[in-house]
Amino acid sequence: MSKQERTLLVVEDDPGLQSQLKWVFDDVELVQAQDRSSASDAIRRFEPDVVLQDLGLPPDPDGVAEGLACVEQILQLAPHTKVIVVTGHGDKDNALKAIGAGAYDFYQKPLDTDVLKL
Repeated sequence: MSKQERTLLVVEDDPGLQSQLKWVFDDVELVQAQDRSSASDAIRRFEPDVVLQDLGLPPDPDGVAEGLACVEQILQLAPHTKVIVVTGHGDKDNALKAIGAGAYDFYQKPLDTDVLKL
């Protein structure tokens, strides 16, 4: 893989949303992960420029603790990577927690893929 090519890591446990994002971001190298462990592996292997990450990850898909831990771990492994958090848990407290953990930006589901692509 050439480092000239942009790489996007999508950390999302919903197969339908994974598929939608793969279709939307067809102009970049897209790597997918379903949980914190596979996200860490992908960070080490592919060194993505941007990570698009859900906060509700297994083993606690209804909470945000695992997603926030994943943000922190990604930024420890790759501090210059831009992490954009996407969540259905769209209250302001979670947005502030994600930004406080180092996320670059925060978007709520359902996604406006045109805005996200910018």
